[in-house]
Amino acid sequence: MLKKGFLKPEISVSVLGKKQFWTGIVVGVATAFVLSYFFNYAREGARFITFFRDPFILTEKEFRLYDLFFATLSTSLGFGFTIIYWLQGGNRRVKKHYLKTFTISNAWLITFVAIMLVSRFGSLLPILVYGTFGYNNEIDILHGYWLLLVLIPIYIFLIHWNTIRLIFRIRYWMAFATLFYCLVALYLYKTTTADRSVLNKYYYQRNKQYIDFIDNEFSDARVHKVFFSDTTKQMLLKHYSSKTVNILLKIKLAFGSGRTISLDTLILEKIFIHNMNRQFIYYGRFQNRDKNWSYALPEDIYHQILKHEVNSVETKELFEMLHLQVELFTTPKIDWDKFEHYTPFEQEREAFSRNVYHNTETIQSRLVQVVNKLREEPKYKEYRHLLPKMEYDNAKGHQRFQKLNLAQ
Repeated sequence: MLKKGFLKPEISVSVLGKKQFWTGIVVGVATAFVLSYFFNYAREGARFITFFRDPFILTEKEFRLYDLFFATLSTSLGFGFTIIYWLQGGNRRVKKHYLKTFTISNAWLITFVAIMLVSRFGSLLPILVYGTFGYNNEIDILHGYWLLLVLIPIYIFLIHWNTIRLIFRIRYWMAFATLFYCLVALYLYKTTTADRSVLNKYYYQRNKQYIDFIDNEFSDARVHKVFFSDTTKQMLLKHYSSKTVNILLKIKLAFGSGRTISLDTLILEKIFIHNMNRQFIYYGRFQNRDKNWSYALPEDIYHQILKHEVNSVETKELFEMLHLQVELFTTPKIDWDKFEHYTPFEQEREAFSRNVYHNTETIQSRLVQVVNKLREEPKYKEYRHLLPKMEYDNAKGHQRFQKLNLAQ
């Protein structure tokens, strides 16, 4: 014979208490709003940290997917606070106190573990991983582990109901709760998104000269039927990615091989020089310091010019490439008291120019000889404006003159 109280009561407003029930709903929804705002703005804070190294840039579609994940996760966690409020000590209608204590403890555990998990990944990735030299987005949560973003909110929501069913018979209440869950999550998705344009504008203003140069080069390339993907643009915006550095060094080796370089490769090399992408392997004073030069050698560019017609697009790109290299050696010094009046690009170029003088040995002398040789050629007179006169400077002993054989 079944004892009295053996059968679980059906969950209802009357069992939980009308005031307790509706107040718990309000507490859960309010918590979901707070958490959703917290997750979205914490993501923007994490993105801001990456702007000091290689930026964490998301497409609009990726932004929306993260917004949806944070909305559903916040709703699941908010439901945990609803359960805690429903079953807290003041509610004497709920019997079996050990099960009530277990359900409340489980709700607290799931809630804080989930918040800790998101906070830990959201802080460690931008601080440690994204700032590591050579990182090339190997830990791509959105594309490589997208199923986790789907399962985590669902698991949290269902695990809460799994403990509730130890105390109550839920029947159709779970269906109603699922519908309400979807409505709240959708509302959060529409209303609690962070304004990402603030950081995007900051990033663009800080890197305007880099980004505009890439866009202009891509636009000019399309005129000549050369097209680059968005992935290529993202790669060019990064300075520390192993993929970017590897392509940079491969192009340098291609110039040294003596074979004719394609137009798309010439455009990429020009962008690398302008944006000062570089390798991060340093060769010291007892080594060949010219290996610190990350770009095509001046004499290799000269030999490429000889392979093309004077009025070809490739010749124009090669002369502009030499012009950018000349600028790296002729950038004027910035007085420290006027440093803040210059753009981040101008500040970096001035620092890069000083490093080039100190960390290379014969590149300047080679460039001087190539420039002077091309300026003397009558057939290249239309490009002389790109090659200002240069004089060799030993930079207080840091540079050494190396004679080139530039016979045609």
